[in-house]
Amino acid sequence: MQSPRNSDHREPAVFGRFFRQMGPAWVISAVACGPATMASVSMAGAHYGYQLLWVVVLSALLAFVVQFMAAKVGLIGGKGIIALVEERWGNGWAWILMIDALLATWLAAAVLMKALVETTGLVTGVLTPWWSLIYVVLIFFLVGIGGYRWVERVCKILVSMVVVCFVVTVIKIRPDLSGMARGLVPTFTPGSQGALMMAGIMGGAVHVTIIAMHTYNVNARNWGPEEMGLAWTDTFLSMFLAFGIYSVTLFVAAASVLHPQGIEVKTAFDLARPLKPVLGVYAHGIFLAGFWAAVFSTIMPTYLAAGYFIADKMKWTISVRDPRFKGVVFFGCLISLVGPLVKGSFLILLVVMLALGLCGTPLVVFILLFLLNQKQWAKGHRNGWLLNLIGAGALSITTLLAVRFILAKTGIWTG
Repeated sequence: MQSPRNSDHREPAVFGRFFRQMGPAWVISAVACGPATMASVSMAGAHYGYQLLWVVVLSALLAFVVQFMAAKVGLIGGKGIIALVEERWGNGWAWILMIDALLATWLAAAVLMKALVETTGLVTGVLTPWWSLIYVVLIFFLVGIGGYRWVERVCKILVSMVVVCFVVTVIKIRPDLSGMARGLVPTFTPGSQGALMMAGIMGGAVHVTIIAMHTYNVNARNWGPEEMGLAWTDTFLSMFLAFGIYSVTLFVAAASVLHPQGIEVKTAFDLARPLKPVLGVYAHGIFLAGFWAAVFSTIMPTYLAAGYFIADKMKWTISVRDPRFKGVVFFGCLISLVGPLVKGSFLILLVVMLALGLCGTPLVVFILLFLLNQKQWAKGHRNGWLLNLIGAGALSITTLLAVRFILAKTGIWTG
């Protein structure tokens, strides 16, 4: 009788330790559940109704699969993806991958800074690009001393509150289930606007920056191949469930509330409109607080990601304690100062940023698939047929949407 009792005492401890250990994929999920995804799915829902629901759902599935493959590569190789590429294919390919990831990352930082500055202007009533200087100093200080963690926690609480409000909204408005079912049937929206929306939605889920970044996150936790099961659960809960609920809820809210009224999302206030049935006159204020938090909590890991990529390629210590790493973070901060000077709606720019990031994604997905099918390298952790099938689908779909976006934007293809 003693054995079962001892087992009962051990199980909760093991269960609790399991959840305490989880985390690397949640960092990625927090970045994915940012303002750019919020803008892309809301704009798509408002403009096309439920028609692109299949893209939103598919993006969550592919996000889970691709991020799990990134985790596998990090766990098996014990290094970041740039160092692994240099070992396998040489210096040239490592430089190509680093530049690919770096350009997408710094572009994201610049657009996010514009969004941060303009959202701050809406909240405070002081519309000026000089907010960017204050934020650069603040972010560099927080990242440099590691103090951004507590700020991130506060921001995530605010974002979570807004997401809960959207969930309540969707439950209250009772969306058209038949329309949602039709939206799960794959159809391609025509024109450059449709190409941008589809690429933007997918780019928010499978973006070269967060894919590459995840290989470093699992190593930062000192995980190894023995944590493969933990990495699967961590990624499934964060990327498929949490990110999936986030993106689907925002999309359905916009498709149910804004599309029937013919309201296009052009400003942050338009994004807040679906919350009015629940929050009334407080919708704008609560949404803006949550949106600001989403931007602020997303931009800080972006600067760190650039540091990871350059430090890995240059064989530096991948730590904010290294002065060279801090120098990269500071340089990224300086680059982002350009963002607020760019003309145009930051909501549109956020979607364009995701679409452009998607253009760099097929390369990193191909690298993951190649490595995880090498018997001598992956050994017993090679991809199974199902993971390869969905991974190949991710490669094909990201390539198709990226090429379609480029051709549509250049006017070569107008279908």
